[in-house]
Amino acid sequence: MQAQVGAQGEKRSFPEALRGAAGALYERRWLIVYLARRQLFAGYQGSFLGVAWAFLTPLLLVVLYTLIFSEILGLRFREVQGDSSLNFGLYLYCGLLAFLSFSEALNRSAALIKTNSQFVKNLVFPTEVLPLTTSLGSMVDKLFGFVVLAGVLFVMEGRLNWTLVFVPVLMLLQLVFVLGLSYFFAALGALVPDVRSTLQAVVRVMFFATPIVWPVSMVPEHLSFVVDYNPLAFLVEAFRGLVLDGTLPSLASLGWFTLFAFAVLALGYATFMKVKPRFADLV
Repeated sequence: MQAQVGAQGEKRSFPEALRGAAGALYERRWLIVYLARRQLFAGYQGSFLGVAWAFLTPLLLVVLYTLIFSEILGLRFREVQGDSSLNFGLYLYCGLLAFLSFSEALNRSAALIKTNSQFVKNLVFPTEVLPLTTSLGSMVDKLFGFVVLAGVLFVMEGRLNWTLVFVPVLMLLQLVFVLGLSYFFAALGALVPDVRSTLQAVVRVMFFATPIVWPVSMVPEHLSFVVDYNPLAFLVEAFRGLVLDGTLPSLASLGWFTLFAFAVLALGYATFMKVKPRFADLV
């Protein structure tokens, strides 16, 4: 009888459980930072220029997209004063930055438990830090891209929009959204190995269903739901507004996305923690 009372006393409400989880992750922040840095800089180790590639790669991509789409194909989705040759290169790259941090984290999350079996089998290792470090590493990597994008804008257009100061806020909300998906698909990927291939196909579909290589104005009325109910469409358009156009997203859209992002995080984390006891047997 006493054991039952004690067990019931240990039960916590869902908000209390989330606060406890946030506190536990904060206590392990040193581990999160270490793993995120290791993931972020792993691709640059052994190269001659090292971390400089984090800035050179996005710079080369901006130049490449500009040459192909603006100069060769002559696409003009974004008009600027004077020479508009950079308009689609910057337009495309800004949209890609928002999408790639999402797609990279999601594609890695499906195999996250199996590829980190050495940690998962260690009973004292907090496996819940793995999706966080993956999502955080992808987001920070794209932050380098936004720095390069801002630099190119300043050089070519001679100014920067004041709305750039809100980019970290939007990136934080995207991190919350992506982290929730990473927790969910990390758990699902451990249970169902085929999820990784399915998820890659879904990500490809999401790329073409998001206004990255096409403007929202091209969407016919009967297909407007593709943009209206697509959280990635909101992120892409919001980032473009902050960086390229100097406009803020509407408070209504921002509020709905914030609620949606935290709901996805709560659902994803709860799913992950429910499956967590089985991870060691699944790897």
